[in-house]
Amino acid sequence: MRTLNLDPLSKSSGGFRPPLTVWLAVLVTVANAAKPVTVDDTAYLLFARQIASNPVDPYGFALFWWDQPEPAMAVLCPPVVPYWLALGMRLFGEHVALLKLWLFPFVWLLAWALHSLLVRFARGMESRVLLLLILSPAVLPTVNLMLDVPAVALALASVELFIRAARRWWLAAFAGIVAGLAMQTKYSAFVAPAVIAWYGLTHRRFALAALAVGLCVAVFVGWELLLVQKYGQSHFAFHAGSSGSGGLRVFASGKFDLLGPLAGYLGCLAVGAGLLAGAALRVTRRWLVGVAVVWCVGFVLVATLPRRWTMPNPDVSAVSVFWSVGGAVWVVAVAACACVMLIRVRKGLSLRANNTSLFVVGWVVIEVVAALGLTPFPAARRVIGLTLVMGLLAARAVSRINRACPERKPARWVFAVGIGTGVLIAAFDTLDAYPEKVCARGAVEFTRDRPASATVWYVGHWGFQYYCEREGLKPLIAKQTVARAGDYIVLPVYPEGDGFPRPYAGFNVAHPHPWNADAVGEVVWDDWLSARTVPNFYGGIDPVSGRDSPRLRVRVYRLTRDWVMR
Repeated sequence: MRTLNLDPLSKSSGGFRPPLTVWLAVLVTVANAAKPVTVDDTAYLLFARQIASNPVDPYGFALFWWDQPEPAMAVLCPPVVPYWLALGMRLFGEHVALLKLWLFPFVWLLAWALHSLLVRFARGMESRVLLLLILSPAVLPTVNLMLDVPAVALALASVELFIRAARRWWLAAFAGIVAGLAMQTKYSAFVAPAVIAWYGLTHRRFALAALAVGLCVAVFVGWELLLVQKYGQSHFAFHAGSSGSGGLRVFASGKFDLLGPLAGYLGCLAVGAGLLAGAALRVTRRWLVGVAVVWCVGFVLVATLPRRWTMPNPDVSAVSVFWSVGGAVWVVAVAACACVMLIRVRKGLSLRANNTSLFVVGWVVIEVVAALGLTPFPAARRVIGLTLVMGLLAARAVSRINRACPERKPARWVFAVGIGTGVLIAAFDTLDAYPEKVCARGAVEFTRDRPASATVWYVGHWGFQYYCEREGLKPLIAKQTVARAGDYIVLPVYPEGDGFPRPYAGFNVAHPHPWNADAVGEVVWDDWLSARTVPNFYGGIDPVSGRDSPRLRVRVYRLTRDWVMR
């Protein structure tokens, strides 16, 4: 009798062999370590720096953000990741690459949770789909030093732990604590207790679900009460209250406007899940290959064509249409898989009595509601959890069909397209993160021979801010700082109408007039590739778009008279 060993930590006759989850986590972590600081990484490093020096006062400081110093409480940053980064800083200093390697446990936890859920819900497909999801655009390019992947990892782990609990109260309690940590990693992880409650409902574990959800709420509220005691306000309540109001109609209208952009991000992040869902349906191979070829051609054109070529008029973008249509196709394919698993069509329509499939489909619905309800603005990170659970549902459909019809296996090219897209997006994003680092250092070279009395000021945001401060430059505060004659000003030049968010401060910079300053130098980063992910992958309409100008242009001025930036 043959025995199948499903222990991912097992030892073979050749000695210990690390499981696939470890190798994937190492690969993703090392790839992330090669990327410079980008976008909101800067804020989380500033929080970690504060916590490393004063662990009991995480929000007791002000940080320069956009164009003004902001109270730390006003910058959205729950505590789990900053405290973890602060521990890394205390151990080996503020070295970005080492801090990114320090995030390995979160990446491994995500891989472990996904693998365990795939074994549970899509047995036989776990290894290939795990590769597809971990190396997809939803994970490989999105780790950075940001909160999203750790939050999703903890949320998925809490769900898997609760499912494993069966009648073990202690494990259900632990799952609730992990879910609470997920929520204090990022508030989008509010899905975790909802999914746990949904599993308890579909599998009649009411008492265990109540225990887990209760402890989750206790962990979350406990931290907020500590903040109230120390600062007089809750971090969550502060940001929930500052999100604005206006009534249900205004709220619903705002969420309706998110449908197109979020579909666009799914058009990129969920390509692997969508094609996998198509492979599970009764779609002919010719049609599936045709859809994939059209999508791949569109992706290549987006990555290589200038932005102006894809906009027949200022109000219509072929890139936005491409991504949104792609997302709609992937969503329809996954929804069709859900219908196949839940609805029986023989002898009239009826529901299939399968609580496991009902749970997975309901989980996708919860993620959709959360992606819309908890999203202040569209971004790729808003749909990471939804993308992964869509992949889980598609994998379950493929697994069930494959057991009934072994000849209907997904073609290898389906996985190649999904993984290849993730690798390319990660490469684009790494390339797009370097200009802020390189241009900040290059601009400083123009100020090396300045007199000791001269100050070098900078204006900028995100990674550019971080690297300017590392070079010793001081932030120029709009309408406050008076830069004196003889000082140097380092300013980024963002072209009007090239897809940058406007009129956000830091992107719409007023440069000094020629009679106030002499331009002493300029640093330009340009290359042949049109594809750009910064800033649009992290907040905008299109996950990837073309460009009509250099990636970054930084100008250095020497003031001839005193100047205050508007």
